Amino acid sequence: MNPNPPRPRVPGDPLLSSGSRGGETRVATDVDGGDKSSVGIGARPMGKGFIGRIVSPEGRLTFSVLSVLFATVVIGHGGVDHESTARVAPPSSVVQEPGASSVPVASNLRVLVSDPANTALVREIAGDLLIVESIIPPGGNGHTYEPVPSDAVKAASANLYIENGLELNPSVTRFVSANIKEGIATITLADAIPKNEVISTDSAEQIANHGHAHAFNAHLWTDPVYAIAYVNRITAALSALDLKNAPTYRERADKFITRLQNLDVVFKAAIASIPQANRKLVVYHDSWSYFGRRYGIPIVGAIQPVTFSEPSADEIRRMIDQVKRERVPAFFGSEVFPSDVLETVSQETGAKYHADLSDEELPGTPGTKEHSYEGMMIANVRLITSALGGDVSLLANLVPGENA
Repeated sequence: MNPNPPRPRVPGDPLLSSGSRGGETRVATDVDGGDKSSVGIGARPMGKGFIGRIVSPEGRLTFSVLSVLFATVVIGHGGVDHESTARVAPPSSVVQEPGASSVPVASNLRVLVSDPANTALVREIAGDLLIVESIIPPGGNGHTYEPVPSDAVKAASANLYIENGLELNPSVTRFVSANIKEGIATITLADAIPKNEVISTDSAEQIANHGHAHAFNAHLWTDPVYAIAYVNRITAALSALDLKNAPTYRERADKFITRLQNLDVVFKAAIASIPQANRKLVVYHDSWSYFGRRYGIPIVGAIQPVTFSEPSADEIRRMIDQVKRERVPAFFGSEVFPSDVLETVSQETGAKYHADLSDEELPGTPGTKEHSYEGMMIANVRLITSALGGDVSLLANLVPGENA
């Protein structure tokens, strides 16, 4: 492998190409709304007060559950450093005192993250220096997960909240906002991506009627170059929260970014090895548009309704017709969106169905190298390349955490 591969341009580079390949997606040029419930670095804090205001957005917690939660949080809350939690600034503002020790020291500060995929990114930087938790548990559905009472405890004890944004899960956003302490900052990772590169999920007719887009594809992290932008934003937030360990966070981020840049180079070669006729994706859940745009493998079909319900008979028939028309050898589902109808599509079309393309479910077991963002993306690209007839040997030397 080339030890010094060309560095992919990251968001903010003037020559970064925006737009979609293959005509299957639309790029919003006038973002209206986005995620107004959360803010970025240096913006307003989030929160509604202490545990006395713990409620679910839907108001479904009973008085007895609230009483138990109140007692639980008050007992476990005494060790939180309230003063350090609202400080959020770029790492350039972090100045280490002359002669200060550079040895990282673990703190009891707690970072809450909106979803499993972004939790994996945060943990790459935080390591064991911070307590990092996802409000959505492993295997949970990032779009439809409904918070439970114990999640209120996580929110109330957090010193920092990091979320994806772009309304990935509005219920989680509202829940955390209602339960987090006053003055605690929230960081929106999608703010790191230029607005004109965010893909709209509205139809062309809807955009024409409104003059701009209202709904957007939130799965920016499936593009490793966008993941680099996320990592830089995460590093700034953690460095401001935990000043004494800021140099360590920056060092970890730089090493992680180098690995992601190398993955980007290898991924490009692997996807390019897929025969042109097969170089297109039919998926159940449309979380791969940014990946497809980055690597020139357009999303030509996605069956799942926007309501995340099971597809209707008419929608299934349309997917069967599309798979036949595109003549793809395989199409892809997701572990967090199991659906028996996809086996029917496979039987009707002759295309092989792969159920384990994952945009948020980490492979392997916790504590292993595979159980990471790198592990997830390597497994995904191996699956896509192999299933569509590409040269999977190009990926043979990739090992999570060792691609620098």
